[in-house]
Amino acid sequence: MVAPFGSLGYSFRMHTILPEKDNPALRSISRDIPHAQIKGPKIKKTIAEMKRLLAKEEFGVALAAVQLGEPVRLFIVSGKALARGARNASDLPAQAGEPEPNLPAGSSNLEPVPDLVFINPQLLKVSRKKMDKHEGCLSIRGKWGEVPRAEKVTLQYTDEQGHKTQRGASGFLAHIFQHEMDHLEGILYTDKTTALYDESDKK
Repeated sequence: MVAPFGSLGYSFRMHTILPEKDNPALRSISRDIPHAQIKGPKIKKTIAEMKRLLAKEEFGVALAAVQLGEPVRLFIVSGKALARGARNASDLPAQAGEPEPNLPAGSSNLEPVPDLVFINPQLLKVSRKKMDKHEGCLSIRGKWGEVPRAEKVTLQYTDEQGHKTQRGASGFLAHIFQHEMDHLEGILYTDKTTALYDESDKK
Protein backbone atom coordinates (compact mmCIF):
# COMPACT_ATOMS: atom_id res chain seq x y z
CA MET A 1 0.00 0.00 0.00
CA VAL A 2 1.30 3.43 -0.94
CA ALA A 3 0.80 6.03 1.76
CA PRO A 4 -0.78 9.31 0.59
CA PHE A 5 1.83 12.04 0.25
CA GLY A 6 0.07 14.24 2.81
CA SER A 7 0.28 11.50 5.44
CA LEU A 8 4.08 11.46 5.45
CA GLY A 9 4.49 14.42 7.77
CA TYR A 10 5.35 16.60 4.79
CA SER A 11 5.37 20.35 5.47
CA PHE A 12 6.32 23.68 4.00
CA ARG A 13 9.46 23.94 6.14
CA MET A 14 12.64 25.20 4.54
CA HIS A 15 14.97 22.44 3.47
CA THR A 16 18.69 21.85 3.48
CA ILE A 17 20.91 19.00 2.31
CA LEU A 18 21.31 16.90 5.44
CA PRO A 19 24.46 14.94 6.28
CA GLU A 20 24.10 11.19 6.61
CA LYS A 21 24.38 11.23 10.40
CA ASP A 22 21.43 13.64 10.70
CA ASN A 23 19.19 12.04 8.09
CA PRO A 24 17.74 8.60 8.95
CA ALA A 25 15.47 8.92 5.89
CA LEU A 26 18.50 8.10 3.73
CA ARG A 27 18.09 4.48 4.78
CA SER A 28 14.38 4.30 3.99
CA ILE A 29 12.70 3.29 0.74
CA SER A 30 11.14 6.41 -0.72
CA ARG A 31 7.41 6.41 -1.46
CA ASP A 32 5.67 7.14 -4.75
CA ILE A 33 4.12 10.57 -5.16
CA PRO A 34 0.42 10.30 -6.10
CA HIS A 35 -0.14 11.60 -9.62
CA ALA A 36 -2.78 14.07 -8.44
CA GLN A 37 -0.21 15.78 -6.21
CA ILE A 38 2.61 16.10 -8.72
CA LYS A 39 1.54 19.60 -9.81
CA GLY A 40 0.39 20.61 -6.33
CA PRO A 41 2.02 23.34 -4.20
CA LYS A 42 3.94 20.97 -1.92
CA ILE A 43 5.75 19.21 -4.74
CA LYS A 44 6.35 22.47 -6.61
CA LYS A 45 7.90 23.99 -3.50
CA THR A 46 10.11 20.96 -2.92
CA ILE A 47 11.32 20.97 -6.52
CA ALA A 48 12.05 24.70 -6.34
CA GLU A 49 14.03 24.25 -3.13
CA MET A 50 15.95 21.30 -4.57
CA LYS A 51 16.92 23.37 -7.61
CA ARG A 52 17.96 26.25 -5.36
CA LEU A 53 20.09 24.04 -3.15
CA LEU A 54 21.72 22.23 -6.07
CA ALA A 55 22.53 25.53 -7.78
CA LYS A 56 24.50 26.57 -4.70
CA GLU A 57 26.75 23.50 -5.01
CA GLU A 58 29.70 24.30 -7.23
CA PHE A 59 30.27 20.71 -8.25
CA GLY A 60 26.94 19.03 -7.42
CA VAL A 61 25.11 17.60 -10.42
CA ALA A 62 22.06 15.84 -8.94
CA LEU A 63 19.97 15.72 -5.79
CA ALA A 64 17.28 13.39 -4.41
CA ALA A 65 14.43 14.58 -2.19
CA VAL A 66 15.43 12.06 0.47
CA GLN A 67 18.70 13.98 0.91
CA LEU A 68 16.53 16.78 2.27
CA GLY A 69 14.81 14.36 4.63
CA GLU A 70 11.77 13.81 2.39
CA PRO A 71 11.52 10.09 1.49
CA VAL A 72 9.56 10.50 -1.74
CA ARG A 73 10.51 9.27 -5.20
CA LEU A 74 11.88 12.46 -6.68
CA PHE A 75 15.28 13.59 -7.88
CA ILE A 76 16.66 16.32 -10.12
CA VAL A 77 19.64 16.39 -12.45
CA SER A 78 21.35 19.71 -13.05
CA GLY A 79 21.47 21.32 -16.45
CA LYS A 80 25.26 21.29 -16.41
CA ALA A 81 25.25 17.50 -16.03
CA LEU A 82 22.77 17.15 -18.90
CA ALA A 83 24.92 19.43 -21.06
CA ARG A 84 27.99 17.42 -20.22
CA GLY A 85 26.18 14.19 -21.07
CA ALA A 86 25.05 15.67 -24.38
CA ARG A 87 28.70 16.29 -25.24
CA ASN A 88 29.40 12.61 -24.60
CA ALA A 89 31.94 13.35 -21.88
CA SER A 90 31.65 9.96 -20.23
CA ASP A 91 35.43 9.63 -20.27
CA LEU A 92 35.70 12.32 -17.60
CA PRO A 93 35.78 11.33 -13.90
CA ALA A 94 32.05 10.93 -13.14
CA GLN A 95 30.82 11.84 -9.70
CA ALA A 96 27.37 10.26 -9.85
CA GLY A 97 25.85 13.51 -9.33
CA GLU A 98 27.59 14.79 -6.48
CA PRO A 99 30.81 16.83 -6.30
CA GLU A 100 32.73 16.91 -9.56
CA PRO A 101 36.25 18.34 -9.22
CA ASN A 102 39.10 18.68 -11.70
CA LEU A 103 37.07 19.15 -14.87
CA PRO A 104 39.12 20.04 -17.93
CA ALA A 105 39.47 23.65 -19.05
CA GLY A 106 36.41 24.97 -20.84
CA SER A 107 33.99 22.42 -19.31
CA SER A 108 32.27 25.17 -17.33
CA ASN A 109 31.34 26.94 -20.58
CA LEU A 110 28.78 24.38 -21.69
CA GLU A 111 25.53 25.83 -23.03
CA PRO A 112 22.94 26.36 -20.29
CA VAL A 113 20.38 23.56 -20.03
CA PRO A 114 17.43 23.53 -17.58
CA ASP A 115 17.52 21.14 -14.64
CA LEU A 116 15.49 17.98 -15.26
CA VAL A 117 12.99 16.60 -12.74
CA PHE A 118 12.38 12.85 -12.30
CA ILE A 119 9.25 11.82 -10.35
CA ASN A 120 8.44 8.19 -9.49
CA PRO A 121 11.32 6.92 -11.68
CA GLN A 122 11.79 3.26 -12.53
CA LEU A 123 14.77 1.54 -14.14
CA LEU A 124 13.52 -0.36 -17.17
CA LYS A 125 16.84 -1.56 -18.58
CA VAL A 126 20.36 -1.86 -17.22
CA SER A 127 23.28 -3.00 -19.34
CA ARG A 128 25.36 -5.95 -18.19
CA LYS A 129 28.63 -4.17 -18.86
CA LYS A 130 29.91 -2.25 -15.84
CA MET A 131 32.80 0.08 -15.17
CA ASP A 132 34.20 1.47 -11.94
CA LYS A 133 33.23 5.12 -11.57
CA HIS A 134 34.66 7.76 -9.28
CA GLU A 135 31.84 8.82 -7.00
CA GLY A 136 30.93 11.15 -4.15
CA CYS A 137 27.75 12.31 -2.44
CA LEU A 138 26.45 15.62 -1.11
CA SER A 139 25.16 13.72 1.93
CA ILE A 140 28.63 12.32 2.69
CA ARG A 141 31.02 15.23 2.38
CA GLY A 142 34.75 14.73 2.15
CA LYS A 143 34.64 11.12 0.97
CA TRP A 144 35.12 9.53 -2.44
CA GLY A 145 35.01 6.02 -3.78
CA GLU A 146 35.08 3.72 -6.78
CA VAL A 147 31.70 2.16 -7.60
CA PRO A 148 30.90 -0.36 -10.36
CA ARG A 149 28.08 1.09 -12.48
CA ALA A 150 26.29 -0.12 -15.60
CA GLU A 151 27.32 1.70 -18.77
CA LYS A 152 23.76 2.13 -20.06
CA VAL A 153 20.31 2.42 -18.46
CA THR A 154 16.77 3.30 -19.49
CA LEU A 155 14.57 5.18 -17.05
CA GLN A 156 10.80 5.65 -17.02
CA TYR A 157 9.54 8.60 -15.01
CA THR A 158 6.97 11.37 -14.70
CA ASP A 159 8.11 14.93 -15.34
CA GLU A 160 7.04 17.96 -13.32
CA GLN A 161 4.17 18.62 -15.75
CA GLY A 162 2.76 15.18 -14.93
CA HIS A 163 3.72 13.53 -18.23
CA LYS A 164 5.10 9.98 -18.18
CA THR A 165 8.15 9.51 -20.38
CA GLN A 166 11.32 7.47 -20.88
CA ARG A 167 14.95 8.42 -21.25
CA GLY A 168 17.95 6.32 -22.11
CA ALA A 169 21.41 7.26 -20.92
CA SER A 170 24.99 6.08 -21.17
CA GLY A 171 28.25 7.00 -19.51
CA PHE A 172 28.10 9.96 -17.15
CA LEU A 173 24.31 10.41 -17.19
CA ALA A 174 23.68 6.69 -16.70
CA HIS A 175 26.04 6.88 -13.72
CA ILE A 176 24.01 9.74 -12.21
CA PHE A 177 20.72 7.91 -12.73
CA GLN A 178 22.00 4.85 -10.87
CA HIS A 179 23.33 6.90 -7.96
CA GLU A 180 20.01 8.73 -7.55
CA MET A 181 17.92 5.58 -7.96
CA ASP A 182 19.97 4.02 -5.17
CA HIS A 183 19.04 6.96 -2.94
CA LEU A 184 15.36 6.19 -3.51
CA GLU A 185 15.97 2.61 -2.32
CA GLY A 186 17.80 3.63 0.85
CA ILE A 187 21.19 2.72 -0.62
CA LEU A 188 24.31 4.88 -0.43
CA TYR A 189 27.28 4.64 -2.75
CA THR A 190 29.41 3.64 0.22
CA ASP A 191 27.43 0.37 0.32
CA LYS A 192 28.75 -0.52 -3.13
CA THR A 193 32.20 1.03 -3.27
CA THR A 194 35.23 -1.10 -3.98
CA ALA A 195 37.52 1.59 -2.58
CA LEU A 196 36.72 4.46 -0.23
CA TYR A 197 39.03 7.33 0.66
CA ASP A 198 39.07 10.82 2.10
CA GLU A 199 38.92 13.83 -0.18
CA SER A 200 42.30 14.95 1.15
CA ASP A 201 43.83 11.67 -0.06
CA LYS A 202 42.69 12.39 -3.62
CA LYS A 203 44.65 15.62 -3.96
